[in-house]
Amino acid sequence: MTPTRARRPSPAQLDRATSATLSALKDPAAVENLRLFYDRDSNYAGRSFLAVGPVEYDTITAADLYATSLLGISVGPRAGRQLLQGGPHRNDVIKALRSVPVETDLADADDAVLDAAEHLHLQLKNALGGNKWVAASKLCARKRPRLFPVRDSLVTRGLLGVGQDRRIDWLVYQHLMTDDEVQGLLRDVTRESAVRESDLHDPPLRILDVVLWMHVKTAG
Repeated sequence: MTPTRARRPSPAQLDRATSATLSALKDPAAVENLRLFYDRDSNYAGRSFLAVGPVEYDTITAADLYATSLLGISVGPRAGRQLLQGGPHRNDVIKALRSVPVETDLADADDAVLDAAEHLHLQLKNALGGNKWVAASKLCARKRPRLFPVRDSLVTRGLLGVGQDRRIDWLVYQHLMTDDEVQGLLRDVTRESAVRESDLHDPPLRILDVVLWMHVKTAG
């Protein structure tokens, strides 16, 4: 795969995404929406998406596919075999996965890390079959939650105004994760929501994903 470092979001894209994110974080419902998503008695994925085990960072397990299903993704029998059983697809995915650092936050990711992330995303798409970009994004987010946003189409396309190019999407999210106002509001919403949920320990990128998705899902 040829790295495509020239793909960068425009100032207009960054402005729209930032404005939409700030509106979502300032929504009076944001705190309660976050509490609801992580409520153990709700039917939302909550912390199960990242916590259901076994949690193994250097391989793909059935628990990963189950976690992904909690976000509305169905992995068919063929794709499941290709990801879980021995063979070229699984080998390629595992090799790509192990080249993506576990501890790197999206805010700190350089082009080399994003190149590795893109390679993993493409290998997962190949294993899943077809143009399964949303499924690949959610599985990437399960494996490297500090680096990959979920890239749900309702959020990336409908709210943030991107969603056509994964590299641009990641850089838009990177901008959001380094914007002082966005991060200050995200910390406030997280702190207030945790009054009733003591184990809300997902990384900030995952929390932002949830706030944006719940904002779209509960609007109107």
